[in-house]
Amino acid sequence: MKLLYPLAKRFIAGHDFDSAKPKIKELMDQGYEVSIDYLGETSSCQADCNKARSQYFKIINYYRDQKIDISIKPSQLGIKIHPILSYTNLSVLARHAKNCGHTIRLDMEDSSVTQMTINQALSLNKKFGNVGVAIQANLYRSKEDLQLLKKNNVSVRIVKGAYRENSLIAYQDAGDIEHAFFHHAANMVHANKTAIGTHDEELLLDISDMLLHSNNFDYEFLYGIRRDLHKMLKDEGKKVRIYVPFGHQWLPYTLRRLREFKNLKFVLKNIWKEWIT
Repeated sequence: MKLLYPLAKRFIAGHDFDSAKPKIKELMDQGYEVSIDYLGETSSCQADCNKARSQYFKIINYYRDQKIDISIKPSQLGIKIHPILSYTNLSVLARHAKNCGHTIRLDMEDSSVTQMTINQALSLNKKFGNVGVAIQANLYRSKEDLQLLKKNNVSVRIVKGAYRENSLIAYQDAGDIEHAFFHHAANMVHANKTAIGTHDEELLLDISDMLLHSNNFDYEFLYGIRRDLHKMLKDEGKKVRIYVPFGHQWLPYTLRRLREFKNLKFVLKNIWKEWIT
């Protein structure tokens, strides 16, 4: 784990909230919006869920006077223990976030919780009006899921999908995933706020050209990746949000990032530049 931590620091803002705060402030001062993620997933007991919920309360309270987005993995709040547990925890957080002017986005995890996550996003947003969900372009079902979410005015973040799924339920070819991603974005042109979450420059620019006259879209980037690209979009006047993770449980998140070849190439290239300068 120690050997991977220098790579992890490329992707995470800090090992705890205090160490992440200066980097979050720097991004906000530069004109970016942020979506803050307290790293952790698949809590095994209610005590772990309570710990995560308490941390999110601290985040919400700290930024009470600033508008932020908060990304939460339902499994961190107990969806794999019992759906009611995660729903109860998310309800408390969504209510408090709404009172402070914040939005919440449910991160999409592996396919075992896809339907439960969508169900909870639909119910929570109907109740509080500030809850969205991420949708993975690699899943065959996503076209229908997006139509349902659009019909119910739930904001979405479209991503390629970082979880390995089998060919019975998901595209395996990168080209097929990119094709699905583009068409999902096109189908959401007239939807409630939609976020485009990809670092694939060619795909991103194609989508940006298609959405030239639409104000319903944001562009989201993972912390530490393609800073040149998100700066370019921001300078063009587009709304750009940075997904900022922090916390001790950085390993699963980092491994998912490193499984994506382009991200690995990006990280190694930048570490090499740091070594020789």
